Amino acid sequence: MGIQELVKTIDTNINHMISLSVLNLAQLGIKYGIFKAVASRPSYEELLSQIPVPNKPLLKKLIEHLKALGIIEETPSNLILNGFSYVLKFPKEDYMLLLSDWIPIWEEIYKMVDFALISYSHPYVLMDFDKDADFWDIRLSSSFNKTYRDAIINLGEIREDSYILDLGCGSVSPAYFGKFISEDGKYVGVDYSPGLLEIARERVERNGLPAELKEMDVSLIRTRSKYDVAIMSFLLEYVRDREEVLGKVLEALDSGGKLIIVEAFRDEFENIQAMEFFESLNRSFVGYPAKAEIKKAILREGFDVSFEDYGKSILVVRKL
Repeated sequence: MGIQELVKTIDTNINHMISLSVLNLAQLGIKYGIFKAVASRPSYEELLSQIPVPNKPLLKKLIEHLKALGIIEETPSNLILNGFSYVLKFPKEDYMLLLSDWIPIWEEIYKMVDFALISYSHPYVLMDFDKDADFWDIRLSSSFNKTYRDAIINLGEIREDSYILDLGCGSVSPAYFGKFISEDGKYVGVDYSPGLLEIARERVERNGLPAELKEMDVSLIRTRSKYDVAIMSFLLEYVRDREEVLGKVLEALDSGGKLIIVEAFRDEFENIQAMEFFESLNRSFVGYPAKAEIKKAILREGFDVSFEDYGKSILVVRKL
């Protein structure tokens, strides 16, 4: 696939992930009697007490996301239902771009909500990067994830002698990107999950790939080398001090180097709040960043850069 088709495939599948998340969020509102309870115009505290689930913080988060979608409205004294309609669109030009293997992964995540409403630590909630590394490895191995890795190879113009810094590398990317790098280049993957890095390390060693893996929080990164390409793929939604991390990554880039960010940017995708609810079953999840905010944060750090937007989900920052 060329870069335009890769980008369109990524955007299309994120759009449909969001669409199905909206439907599943609305289903939860019916399933747990939230809409029926709100019809009597309760106060926020009354609603929380009426819904018989143990995990009240998650219930409150569910209500907040239903508010963000405009299904529920909070007045100064109570909660009310808004009229809500949602159209699921499948344009004919999307059919050939749809990837099927993320569907069963998201179906499993939807099921986890029932157990998470009992407790975040319920053994059937498989969203912890370390404890549930096998589930994340399955997710990171999907064709959707391979598509954005292919786009990164293309946009980063990665060669055998490229120096690559991959932040939040997970279990799959080190072996994937490592196969493009020779001994003349360098690949450094950084992740704070020892479980995911253990899987990554086994793959790298089995295939004899020149990939270096570091277990650390990306906010603590200190680099000695200068890199041609830095990668942040679905990382920033787990980063609280984004400006600080972006500054450190850009500092690590050589002149002319590229930072490639792949994200479901919240100012690009409508109804992204629905998908955020399900992702928040991972307690490290902060929320999807806005592309405009990322650009402003980088400029505040004082770097001389240019920005290139590819579709809705990819931002390339070139250090000048």
